[in-house]
Amino acid sequence: MKRHNIIQHQSIKADGWKAFSQTCFDLSALDIGPHSKTLLQEIIGAVKAGLPVSVIILAATIADVVLYEGQIDSGQSPDADSMGIDWLTASERRQLNWLRSYRNQLVHYEGVVSGMTGAETDQELMQKNADKALAAIVPLLAGLEQF
Repeated sequence: MKRHNIIQHQSIKADGWKAFSQTCFDLSALDIGPHSKTLLQEIIGAVKAGLPVSVIILAATIADVVLYEGQIDSGQSPDADSMGIDWLTASERRQLNWLRSYRNQLVHYEGVVSGMTGAETDQELMQKNADKALAAIVPLLAGLEQF
């Protein structure tokens, strides 16, 4: 029987995580629904466990759910063109677009994706992309803080 080496994952600790942890220090301070809060708890666990692919997938999902919950709660019909992110800068919106695109590349296999090539450098690249994913959702979450 062939044994597989278990990869020791390192938690994600770069700038995106720092900004995310400051914004999500107290989840009750965010004006989000229970679905989003549950996903945020999951992403925190994935960060600490060093699971970058899970972090990326969860970050994109959190962005979608936060926006969708806001549309439902306000009584508006959810529409991708009118998702309430008008307080975000163009750069912040581009980061969310990158996140959605990268998540889709990871979960809808259409060919090899950078970070999942089987190369020795994949883990480092995925760690960087996971941190970038966390940074991408920080402005969205920060806009939902209750004071």
